[in-house]
Amino acid sequence: MTEKRTENQTERPHRPIVWGNAVFLIVTPIAAAVAVPWYVFTHGITWGEIAACVLMWLLTGLSITAGYHRLFSHRAYAAPAPVRAIFAIVGAAAYQNSVIAWSAAHRFHHRNVDTDDDPYNAQEGFFYSHMGWVMVEGSKHDDTSNVPDLWKDPILRWQHRHVIAIGTAVNLATTIAFGLLSGRMLGMFIIAFLLRMVLTQHFTFLINSAAHMWGSQPYSTAHSARDNWFLSFLSFGEGYHNYHHSFQADYRNGPRLYNWDPSKWLIWGMEKVGLASKLKRSPLDVTLGKLFEHARTTFEQRLASVGETVEDWQATTRDQTAAARESLREHVVAAEARCEEALAELKTARSNLQAKISEGAGVFRRSPLRRKLREATRSARRALDQWQELGAVYLESATRTTVPAG
Repeated sequence: MTEKRTENQTERPHRPIVWGNAVFLIVTPIAAAVAVPWYVFTHGITWGEIAACVLMWLLTGLSITAGYHRLFSHRAYAAPAPVRAIFAIVGAAAYQNSVIAWSAAHRFHHRNVDTDDDPYNAQEGFFYSHMGWVMVEGSKHDDTSNVPDLWKDPILRWQHRHVIAIGTAVNLATTIAFGLLSGRMLGMFIIAFLLRMVLTQHFTFLINSAAHMWGSQPYSTAHSARDNWFLSFLSFGEGYHNYHHSFQADYRNGPRLYNWDPSKWLIWGMEKVGLASKLKRSPLDVTLGKLFEHARTTFEQRLASVGETVEDWQATTRDQTAAARESLREHVVAAEARCEEALAELKTARSNLQAKISEGAGVFRRSPLRRKLREATRSARRALDQWQELGAVYLESATRTTVPAG
């Protein structure tokens, strides 16, 4: 197994520079930073140019997130050949390599996260995980041995051989079409092509860099991935990255109804009209159970930080302050038991409903079980929230009453 880098591992392996990639990634943002202000100042900008930029950002961005990432890299759902072809062709216009190469790197990332065999290892720093890794030959450079399933798809083999030509053809065709329609050809090349391409690339890159550095880790600290709602607005829902690394086969990155995740809404909508199938969802009792176990581990670690072990925490203390804390402690323990019970009930409710579905029971016979599942879901969420709130109050009281050593 590849070991994580430690503080005293200062040497870096020699990585030859991929000059084509390096020049492209350095020149394009500089060109956009110069050309866009110049164009706006000298020619102005119209809503047509803005609309074309946004439309192409939506099409290429969603082809990366819903296509390259969730369909091809993780097989989170299935799609017919026309849909796969559209994602492959339009996604090529983002200039983020072929589906096969992109997915291979991403699968290595999940398998070896935060190690030297992680192609965009966040432990190497922001710049490296953001775009530096594309400029050099890393340990998994051009290694596509982990995507045999994708090599079997003739659409993806064709796209892999001609990805630059396909992406250029799509970009030129759409940009020229927008330019002819609007009479603003130069503006379309600068705004709808150059600016949009740079933004799409770097919004994607932020998930490799920023989403491994800033945000919350409600499901796991075994990896550096973090949930960051702001990044989700820039990346069509990819910012719920701690959840994604914990449940990578799920077609949703934002599992809650209110989570901003346009990619999951697109996939869900495609299923409703027969353009997607076999959508994978992590069962709610599993995801809530993961939340609970991680929160309990964190709680025990914080207990230790205020001078209590789990065994000490359950012992009876004598003074008045400790007696008040003991009362609160009992509430926390009771809430923890309620949480475990609610999660068990949720798992049972889900199993009962799945059994009825497998039996081919009609909607009418399944309705009571669906109601029970909804009730169990609400109960589990409520129990988990109460346990976390009481635990936080207890830790706050313990911190106030802890006397610093010395």
